Formats: sequence, structure tokens, C-alpha cells
Amino acid sequence: MIACIGLASGIGAGNKDCGEGPIFLKNNLNIDELYWHKMITIDHKMDNSYELLANLNHQLAQESKFLTHNSSFFISFGGDHSCAIGTWTGVADEKKDEDLGLIWIDAHMDAHTPETSESGNIHGMPLAVLLGYGDSRLTGILSKKPKFKPENVVLIGIRSFEEKEALFLQSLNVRIHYIEEVLEKGFKSVLEDVLKDFSTRQINYCVSFDLDVVDPSHVGAVGTPVPNGIDPNDAIDAMELFVNNPPLAFELVEYNPKLDINGKTLNFVQNLLKKLVAGKLHDSFN
Repeated sequence: MIACIGLASGIGAGNKDCGEGPIFLKNNLNIDELYWHKMITIDHKMDNSYELLANLNHQLAQESKFLTHNSSFFISFGGDHSCAIGTWTGVADEKKDEDLGLIWIDAHMDAHTPETSESGNIHGMPLAVLLGYGDSRLTGILSKKPKFKPENVVLIGIRSFEEKEALFLQSLNVRIHYIEEVLEKGFKSVLEDVLKDFSTRQINYCVSFDLDVVDPSHVGAVGTPVPNGIDPNDAIDAMELFVNNPPLAFELVEYNPKLDINGKTLNFVQNLLKKLVAGKLHDSFN
């Protein structure tokens, strides 16, 4: 069986409705291979603050560290993408003696710092935090060290960002595959090249999948939809690449069930995860 954890919080975003996503998925996904280890919940009437987000992500980091120690693979479900701070901080802390890769599949860079963000929304900052930049209450969870090296971080599907984010990531030489390249070469082909690189360098890796990377005409019940995304069938088909070379963990974020009137996005998530957990991922939890 494959362990799942969730952080049912949307307070890192301008719209908090994605905070309902993890609980909705827990109650509505029909995948026999999954079981729920822990769901972290929050009263969404509470005001957004760095202290609150740091506390939530500290809890999540402890759970993801535990699962990294005790399993060969797990899935983390987030509300807004600020949960990535906790998910990957825990994994990186457990694997602190290793170089780890991070594949960030998203329409957005999520690489703002408090100084560059116009909105101040923390769901636009998690990648910068994981690289060691941003508010110390977030960068210092479990350890003050950066969780990933820039040369081991790869973004795929990017098409909505601010210039300051792009300049920041470019200054660090982070590898970015913009949507134009992804649509031209194919999502699966781009992902396969990234996995080959990690395999050649013999480093374990993690995957953070924001649903808004998919075109909203097909998968629209997300926190921040952006036109011109990848085809949902291409995304599902690419999951087979993880069967023989599984990541340490897979994170899925930004599902907004209030917008999923016809269940189309839920159906996509169901099919994506079924493909993900096929084959060698079965019975991965010790």
C-alpha cells in the first residue's frame, strides 16, 4: 500500500478554496493502492501569517520525513502550493547526506521572495524557500540549510511568471522548460530527458505537480488557471515513466473542488494517480 499525507490549507493563496482539495480527494478518490497516513487541517477563518504557514509546514515536514524514512514512495496532497515547503523539507532533511533532484511541474515558477512578490501570497514563494531564499521562518524549518541545490531543480510547463522570478532563477542557473518547448517536444519527452539526467548522475528525485500545468479547458478546477497548458492525456501517459524509476515522493496540489461542477478535474486526478501507482509502485510501503 502507498501512504498519503495531506495539508488541507489554502491560506497561502489569495483564494483559500484549494484548502478543501485534500479532504475532498481523500473522500472521493477510488484507488485501492492508497491509504491515508495523516491529514493536517486548519480553520480557514484564521488570518494568513508566516508564523501559521511555518507551523503547518513544520507539521507536514515531520510527517514527510517520517514517511521518507519508512517507505520507498508516498504521495502528498496539498491545498495551495505553499505546502511544498513542508513536503520537500521533510524529504530533504531525511536525505540530508544526499543530493536530491526536484521536478517542479507547474504553470508558475513560484519563486518569489517577500521582496519581489506584489501579492504577498506565500503560494508564489515555495520554490525560492526550498532553494534557501525568503523568510527565515520558512527557510529554517528543520534546518537552516537550503533543501535543494539549484542545479538539481527543473521546472516544466512554465507560462505565467513575473520578470523578477525569471531573473532570480536564471541567476541560479535553474533549468526551466517553458510551455512552448513542452508543447513542441511533448511533455513525456521533456520529462524523460530530465529523468535520464538524474539517472546518469545517480541522484534520487522528487516531483511536485501543480494541476494548473494542464490546460484549463480540460482541467479547470484549480487555484490559478492559465491558458495554453499541456494536454491531460499527455500528462497521464507520462506517469508511466515513474514506474521503473520512481521518485521518493509525488506531490499534487491546487485542486479546487468548488469549481469542479462536472467532476472533470477529479476524473483527471483519479486517472493520473492510477497510472502513477501502477506496476512497481505497488506495495511500496514497508
